[in-house]
Amino acid sequence: MSSIDYFSLSGIPYIMIAWLGIWLIRPLATFFHELGHSLVACFLTSSEVTLRVGRPGGKFFRLGKNLSVEFSLRHGQEGLTTFSVKSLAKYKYFFILAGGPFSTLLFVLHSGYLLFYQSHGVWLELPLISWFCCHSLTFFRSVIPMRLKPTESFPNGPPSDGLQIYIQCFQKKKESSDC
Repeated sequence: MSSIDYFSLSGIPYIMIAWLGIWLIRPLATFFHELGHSLVACFLTSSEVTLRVGRPGGKFFRLGKNLSVEFSLRHGQEGLTTFSVKSLAKYKYFFILAGGPFSTLLFVLHSGYLLFYQSHGVWLELPLISWFCCHSLTFFRSVIPMRLKPTESFPNGPPSDGLQIYIQCFQKKKESSDC
């Protein structure tokens, strides 16, 4: 266990480093969250699945037969997975929506275990704190049923996964979906 007292004056530089880590790691947390949606969508649909992290116009590449990825560090907290829900069973749509929060929760639990039940030096503890916080924030941001901060793609704010699941349970199916 490290000997840093984060709640003292000497801990301030370490807290600043952890905040910097959160800012740097956030696009990766978003990527893994969207990858949770995308992998489930690839297994449960036959349509093209597109995963985007950051603003449109980033690096574009293909992973497999029907998965495309677009990655940009600009606004790395924004993520989007698109797929067609035409003739998709309601339970499949639910599993696709839940895939992102589930994968994020796995990262929260794993990094929390490493952080709180294992001893590490400062050089590993600080990135683990950032990793844990990024995934925790991503998890809560995705499961609370709400509209998120407006973006260019969603002027009224994109719906969180929790809100999409709520809508999916109480409204009819749409022709396409964004996670």
